[in-house]
Amino acid sequence: MLQVFFDGTGKLHVEDVPAPVCSSGRVLVQVHSSVISAGTEAASLAGGGSLLRQALRRPDLVQRTLKYAAQQGVAAAVALVQGASENWFPTGYSAAGTIVEVGAGITGLAIGDRVACAGAGFANHAEFISVPQNLCVKIAAQVSFQQAAFTTLGAVALHAVRRAEPTLGETIVVVGSGLIGLLAAQLLRNNGCRVICTDLAPERLALASSFGATALQAADGDLVRRVHALTDGLGADAVMLCAGSKSSQLVNQAFEMCRERGRVVVVGAVGLDLERNAMYRKEIDLRISRSYGPGRYDSEYEEQGATYPVGYVRWTETRNLQMIVDLLAAGTLDVQPLVSAEYAVSDAAVAYGRITSGDAAAVGVLLSYPQSDPLRAPLRVWQPDVVPQLRPGQVGLVLVGSGQFARLMHIPNLKALQSEVIVRGVVSATGGSARQAAQALRAGSATTDFAAALALPGVDAVLIATRHNLHAAQCIQALRAGKHVFVEKPLGLDTSECRAVLMEAESAALLCAVGFNRRFSVLAIALKESLDKTVGPKQLSYRVNAGALPADHWLLNPAIGGGRLVGEGCHFFDLLCWLCGSEPESVAAQSVGATADDVACTLKFLDGSVATFVYSALGDARAGKERIEVMAGGGLAILEDFKSLVVSGMPGRSRRLRVADKGHRALLRHFLDAVRGREPLRVSARDGLRAALCAAAAQRALASRATENIEAA
Repeated sequence: MLQVFFDGTGKLHVEDVPAPVCSSGRVLVQVHSSVISAGTEAASLAGGGSLLRQALRRPDLVQRTLKYAAQQGVAAAVALVQGASENWFPTGYSAAGTIVEVGAGITGLAIGDRVACAGAGFANHAEFISVPQNLCVKIAAQVSFQQAAFTTLGAVALHAVRRAEPTLGETIVVVGSGLIGLLAAQLLRNNGCRVICTDLAPERLALASSFGATALQAADGDLVRRVHALTDGLGADAVMLCAGSKSSQLVNQAFEMCRERGRVVVVGAVGLDLERNAMYRKEIDLRISRSYGPGRYDSEYEEQGATYPVGYVRWTETRNLQMIVDLLAAGTLDVQPLVSAEYAVSDAAVAYGRITSGDAAAVGVLLSYPQSDPLRAPLRVWQPDVVPQLRPGQVGLVLVGSGQFARLMHIPNLKALQSEVIVRGVVSATGGSARQAAQALRAGSATTDFAAALALPGVDAVLIATRHNLHAAQCIQALRAGKHVFVEKPLGLDTSECRAVLMEAESAALLCAVGFNRRFSVLAIALKESLDKTVGPKQLSYRVNAGALPADHWLLNPAIGGGRLVGEGCHFFDLLCWLCGSEPESVAAQSVGATADDVACTLKFLDGSVATFVYSALGDARAGKERIEVMAGGGLAILEDFKSLVVSGMPGRSRRLRVADKGHRALLRHFLDAVRGREPLRVSARDGLRAALCAAAAQRALASRATENIEAA
């Protein structure tokens, strides 16, 4: 299918990519029409979304890149930045089409329904889109797909109008007569308000006048004075800022336009360097309008199908979307005059060029998509013109997941080991990501369908690098298909998932390696060899300066990432068990605050060794992340960020590496050798279960405030 993307430099791409699958809680929609947002999307085309501009606005990103360069070397950092700048980012958030597939758990929607769809990352400019139920509403037969494609933009305007709280007879000024402003003007007129629209473009003001608004040319004189003249000196009851400007002049001018105790609603991206005197003098109420209503940016609402009781939240984003399609059906909202042009998706570059050319008449630009009757099945596999052939001695592998970690670590390692492995296919939830990764690896195919990838010829193994909640099910599916598995940590979200994978691997007599890469670090191996030659129990201290994550990060969601103790802590539990060479017996744990983001655990091992594990998000992220200190047999060893090892009074020698080595490539090479039968697998599903048992016992200890026994793996 064809889909529109921007890369990290702001360059537009129209690419042929695999269509998305229809997962649980979603519908698959064959798109008929979508609308280009002249503000948000044109800014990306002009470079407003470029990585360089983002970096200049986000010094923390620069610091992280510099830290990565210090650890991995300048060449690796340059490759990281270059790769990020070349990534394709899907665009579009307002579309309409026909449902062709319905996922499990969907109610009220069926195949063949005509729908309007919303949401960045969901309602993309693409032939097929996978949309959660709460971002999809049915449209009446009398509403065309072209009209319905404006639904999301209409909901943005509607929520902004609700934030203004207009009442019958009030005068509302709409600053900026683009798509959102013109839609807001109509909604305000329907609400019985007098509307004054301002803009620099006469063509757009003519449209505003056709909707019953009073038009003021922004370039002709003092807008504040003219607004007061039109309101008999009272001033506007409210001002809605639907324009975009880095300047703060618009918001401060809006204060002057208002009457006393008036309202100013910020809808577009404007400067907010506020002049307090004007705001204070009139006691102005300044409000921000966030997208299309309550539920926006709440993943539980948008992606997991939760809702808000109508008695507490009358107008959610879904209800706002439904209201817009109802107004379109009734004919009280007219979007036809807003359609400036329509282009085939293959001509998206021309469409965006029309918007960014400065043509003020280009208000609503639509993209159309190939249609067929009956509805055609989406193609979920993309293949290059030349498919590479498997050479003797190579392992045929499928990469599952092409997110940030896979791009940063696995793809470079697979490329470096291409004499030993051939990537038969790449699987990802999004077609663009799958195809880009496949091209980078010169893979034989890209797909969004895991089952289709498992059925490819010449596949010996899969490398799973998806989100944590998918690991166990994907491992089991691959093992049942007769494939060896390398799965990133954790093996599963809980011990029952881990046990299920272990049982499946043992029953199938197949390999299942877990991505506990630190075992394969050069310096970790040197430390392990030193400890193996040291007699008696050991005292270990492992400090992880993890850094804080945003509250809405997927890793912190127990149902998706498992939380940091499960999702990341398993790494460190495994390394401590491996270094000790003994089974863990019990654990005590304490946390700072109510979460497990900052936790201290003490593990006791069967051989008498004790390990203290401190995991914290409270530290300085610019400092080192991991430090291991071991005292045993009268000696001391310190492993610092897998870059330096200091050994004193025990076997072995101190060493320092030029760049940090956490063992990622060595683990992958070991797995490939194990698949080819050259050596036994040294890190298995049983190790994944052991680490999960440690994390589960630590969670119980946090709750009970007592020492908890660790079950045997």
